[in-house]
Amino acid sequence: MERDRSHHPDQILEEATAARATGRPPVFWAVYPVETMAVSVTGTACALGCSHCGGHYLKHMVDVRHLPEAIEKKKPRSILLSGGCDTSGAVPLLSSLDEVSELSRRLESEGRGFRVNVHPGVAAPPAARAIAEAASVISFDFVLDEETIREAFHGKWTGRDYVETLRNLRRGKAEVVPHVLVGLHKGALKGEYDAVDFLLKEGIDRIIFIVFIPTEGTAWQDYPPPEPQEVARLMAWTRVRAPRLDISLGCMRPRGKYRQVLDPLAVRAGCDRIVLPHPDALREAEALGLTVIRKEECCSFDRI
Repeated sequence: MERDRSHHPDQILEEATAARATGRPPVFWAVYPVETMAVSVTGTACALGCSHCGGHYLKHMVDVRHLPEAIEKKKPRSILLSGGCDTSGAVPLLSSLDEVSELSRRLESEGRGFRVNVHPGVAAPPAARAIAEAASVISFDFVLDEETIREAFHGKWTGRDYVETLRNLRRGKAEVVPHVLVGLHKGALKGEYDAVDFLLKEGIDRIIFIVFIPTEGTAWQDYPPPEPQEVARLMAWTRVRAPRLDISLGCMRPRGKYRQVLDPLAVRAGCDRIVLPHPDALREAEALGLTVIRKEECCSFDRI
């Protein structure tokens, strides 16, 4: 679909700031997710060997086999239940859902509030139904571009599979929060605007943006991330299109100087919350008259 790219960058940011002021509460959440534990149902294994990940991010997660002990030791208020994918693009969650649900019920009976954020991948209908009943919230990576699916995930599934999974997940009780990975195709924007456009037409009212990270040891380690201005432009375009949408900038994005540039731009683009925000973003939020509130669980939980 056509995009109006004639906007001067400052103009679209100003429009987004104005749209946020009319459509959203005057608060900004600074998210430091120390109370959410990342858990893998596959350990460090993944059948896909994705070009942008290569299983790297599984190395820092708790193996689900050790979850009870890890819960007792660290006492988090919530978990992100994820893992590597099988060859169909699904995270094989079903074998772990009953155990996690039982653990959640036990902790709640002990007066310890406990929530589960599930990251399912491209789930088949029966799995989607089970996940949507067991989860508190579902973080669903949403991709439409066929070339990106083939080259990033080495997948044989299609954008239609993501659409069907999204719709199946939304039939359950858990809230589904789509994630759009900006620059997934070798660091370039390819299909992200179409993905957002589709989600808005589906009636989605929360979107989390994350950003491609060139990760050492992966096939795409040498591709640069998208320019921060391009990420902010997409977020601003989204805000102008949907003034009432809950918009987040998630934890997956390059660190250092990149965040120093992107994070304040994201605030000006109408973002409601940022995970591990650069201090300049907090100053930008305060300059816009927003009340900064600290949160300590995954940004998929709760809404502003």
